[in-house]
Amino acid sequence: MPHYPAIALLTLALSVAAGPSQGRTQAKPQAQAQVKAEAQAQTQTRAGTWAATLAQALARTEPGARTAALRRQGAAVRTQANSLVADDPALRIKHFDDRLASDTGYVEWEAMLDLPLWLPGQRAARHALAESLGLRADALDRFLAWEVAGRVREAAWATALARGRVRHSERSLGDARTLAAQVARRVVAGELAQVDLLVAQQETLNQEVALQSAQTELDLALQRYRLLTDAHDLPAPLEEPLARVTEVPADHPGLAAAEAEVAQARAERDRVGTERRGNPILSLGGKRTWADRDAPSDTALSLELSIPFGLGSQSAPRLAEAEAGYTERAAERARLHRELDTEIKLSDTAQRAAKAALAAAQRQQALAAAALALIQRGFDLGEMDLADLLRERTKAQEAALNLEMRRLELGQAGSRLNQALGVVPQ
Repeated sequence: MPHYPAIALLTLALSVAAGPSQGRTQAKPQAQAQVKAEAQAQTQTRAGTWAATLAQALARTEPGARTAALRRQGAAVRTQANSLVADDPALRIKHFDDRLASDTGYVEWEAMLDLPLWLPGQRAARHALAESLGLRADALDRFLAWEVAGRVREAAWATALARGRVRHSERSLGDARTLAAQVARRVVAGELAQVDLLVAQQETLNQEVALQSAQTELDLALQRYRLLTDAHDLPAPLEEPLARVTEVPADHPGLAAAEAEVAQARAERDRVGTERRGNPILSLGGKRTWADRDAPSDTALSLELSIPFGLGSQSAPRLAEAEAGYTERAAERARLHRELDTEIKLSDTAQRAAKAALAAAQRQQALAAAALALIQRGFDLGEMDLADLLRERTKAQEAALNLEMRRLELGQAGSRLNQALGVVPQ
């Protein structure tokens, strides 16, 4: 008599182990369309190197507005320093008439042109201020590139870690399906109980759920990365060569930006120092008068020079404000240097710890794989039950995932160390 229940059981087991074929058949066109769309998108926007990826990210953040504003400010100060006069000239016009008084016909017209003169050292101080603004714009360009590089690095490595989890989940699901099919055949052959098949099928479902969760995390990480960079591929290679310095470099973008701000504050303080008093005013003009209605006009030229006293009580608030601005920027630079030094030391320690963790994970994975091979052989020979095999398989999968994560985390730790050292990947 044919064993129809056994055949049906085997068919059911194989269908569960392989996954819902009908759902896959229906989803296949959609999956192919999605793969095709992603391939087209990757063809349209492909960032093969770190330099290309950072360029795309910088283009999206539009950092040029801030540096352009600083350069325009510097150009305006330089134009002012190149002017012949220290401030806006002024035209003064006076008119006297005795029509409403004695009415003798007396008339007087006077016109004066006021020309503010430069104080000693004032033009040089403004040229220095303009130069400091240009240098600050250059430093800001580097700082913004370094800042964006940090965000791109974190997003790229988060995506790489998520991909590592997906790869592990896919391997685990494949192993679970293979085991379920093996168990189904042995159940049909009468070597295992039907409950073992249910346990194997449950393990397959657990791995499917784990894969879906890992895929969701990857989709979110990819979306964040693409929104930041407008690139669909991670830079290749993702790993970076480690910088050989262990202290804050003198040309660190963050430190350079802070130093540029200090230089600008110093130039501003020096500018205020040259303007302790108001600018002298040279006035040139002429005057024409008529003594009475029948008298001829008299014309005279005039020259005036106005020199402010420059009281210390009047300039003290401006000097104090400029000095306070310089002191604040210098203190901020010192604080940033300490923070960068701390971050470098912590990142270096984390990188060394990640290297040690990777070595331990490699040993752990080798031992777990060897143990699994022994248990698998015992299960194939009927000397070990399914529960023992599943426990050892879980340990091996955890060890493999741990190894995958430690390998990626070592690369991430190296990237963070480079970021702390001010290295912008190329």
